[in-house]
Amino acid sequence: MRDYTTASFGQIHYRHAGAADRPACVLLHQTPSTSAMYEDLMPLLADDFRLFALDTPGMGLSDPVPGALTIDALADGVAEFLDGVGIDRCRLFGHHTGAAIAAQLAADRPERVEALALSGPPLLDARLRARLPESAVPYPAEDDGGHLVKTWRRTFDKDRNASLDTVQRETADTIALDADYAAAYDAVIAHDLEGALAAVSCRVLVFAGTADVLYGQLDAAAALLANASRREIAGAGTYACETHCREVAALLRGFFVGS
Repeated sequence: MRDYTTASFGQIHYRHAGAADRPACVLLHQTPSTSAMYEDLMPLLADDFRLFALDTPGMGLSDPVPGALTIDALADGVAEFLDGVGIDRCRLFGHHTGAAIAAQLAADRPERVEALALSGPPLLDARLRARLPESAVPYPAEDDGGHLVKTWRRTFDKDRNASLDTVQRETADTIALDADYAAAYDAVIAHDLEGALAAVSCRVLVFAGTADVLYGQLDAAAALLANASRREIAGAGTYACETHCREVAALLRGFFVGS
């Protein structure tokens, strides 16, 4: 099911599944994706949780937060989402940019997060900080549509395991974001994820696919967490939540059930 809730800055679009009497579990997507990236994962978890996957403010069908785009502002926006749908406390999962937002929310509002799962947290070293902006620069529009092909190719090259349907959707999401794609990556680069991870007090599952560009940062992220379990998914990359959704679902279910 799909719906909207109202925040101070406008509307937030979300997908939801699962019975109302199940524990709440909130899913945060990567950039430039939307909550659509969780359409394959949600049915696998709907028997265990009341699931909410929102479009991050400013992406998909959600209105943007006011002012500068920062991870802190997005975490505040997610907190407003929790208020809007009546969630006092939840299990929280984020992938890539979603992991940074989730970590900041858990650090700022520990009373709202029962347990936290992070896939590919973007704890960036100097190489990744230099590389990330290049991967989000929009291609100028060309009369023959060449910019569309270039965007497709860049999306396709992120994860060769992804289906063509996923590549098409992600290409469209990239084009829709335009310059805001780079702004979202700038927010990740500027964010103090190290400080957020160190401040998280709840139980945390941290994992990544072995083909994920952020896999090399996994151990460093786990070391910053006070109460972390570390896992990995062999061969999974950028679109692990779709290409390896059963493995992701098994990790999340095993960690969140009973927490």
